[in-house]
Amino acid sequence: MSSPKREVARRCVYRRAIFFAIMIYIALAGRLWADAGNVDGPSIYQPSTNDEIIFRISSSAIVSSGATVITPEQHLKAAKQALVLFRETANPRFLGDAERELAAIPNHKQSAPFYFYRASLRQSLHLFDEALADLNKISAMKADNLESRMMRFTISFVSGNYQAAEQACSSLKQYENSLYAASCVQQLQAVSGDADAAYQALKQAMAAVGVLADRQALIWASGTLADIAERAGRDDALALWQLALQLNRGDLYTRARLASLLLNQGDYQQVMSLTEDYLAVDALAVSRAIAQQYLGGNEALVRILRERFDEARWRGEILHKRAYAQFLLEIEQQPQLALLMAEKNWEHQREWPDAVILSHAKDAANAVQVR
Repeated sequence: MSSPKREVARRCVYRRAIFFAIMIYIALAGRLWADAGNVDGPSIYQPSTNDEIIFRISSSAIVSSGATVITPEQHLKAAKQALVLFRETANPRFLGDAERELAAIPNHKQSAPFYFYRASLRQSLHLFDEALADLNKISAMKADNLESRMMRFTISFVSGNYQAAEQACSSLKQYENSLYAASCVQQLQAVSGDADAAYQALKQAMAAVGVLADRQALIWASGTLADIAERAGRDDALALWQLALQLNRGDLYTRARLASLLLNQGDYQQVMSLTEDYLAVDALAVSRAIAQQYLGGNEALVRILRERFDEARWRGEILHKRAYAQFLLEIEQQPQLALLMAEKNWEHQREWPDAVILSHAKDAANAVQVR
């Protein structure tokens, strides 16, 4: 055992060692803190209360992780959610999410739902032939349902293949709710040149079903009736598009069609209200920029759109050629380029608004040549 004096001495040495260690730590910490203050970077923000929200993460977003085994069903669910988010926001990032989820499913696990979601993805990317190829695989598996048949009709109709659209329309007649079949039959009738008769027939079909109509079928029919009314030049087309939007507030296509019609009628304030908070959607952003052009002060939005379309051209993937043609015609005042883009758009997409922008671009380009 050590003597009391030695024990006291040992404790003194131990305490001095601790003291000097603490002093060195404080000095180093102070130096590091001082150096940190000189770092060129964002300052650290600390919320004052536990209730303050710093960043919100969508609960719908599912990110596949390599740390756990993800089943094909989970990949499909994630792809479906990403496609829904794209339809709600028009953010192309969600298309990338859907594509990644679908690509993770091995070939021997590619089921009918897989081909349906991939067809939906390809439809959103305007890859209509590829989308139809996926729908054909569903048919070969004898797994067609209402949604796949409606998608086949929509793609065929939009791309101007009316014979294929008619065949898809006929397959919808087997379902109890006749509004789906009535809608596509009359939409094809309107394209053939008798839009007024098509309007009356579809309106009667909707009245016959009345409150018993399936909501999704009613939404489909309401949008179709509005499209036919606009094609026929009817005065109630605006009210019908408003009704269609009330039935489905989140539908960006319906919102864009309503904004376009309001713009054509010179109701610029209503266009501003309708397009607020929808600048990510090309068609709505272009309509807003044109309305602002008449009201004054569209420079900031035009700059954003110009950069957006330039970036899309650089990537070689201008999806919304109709909106870009309208931008070139109404904002940039370049009718020849607008006509070129409208013609490229017409090669793959032939809805009523596509015909309208093509006609306007031709008239503007001809007017320039006459001068």
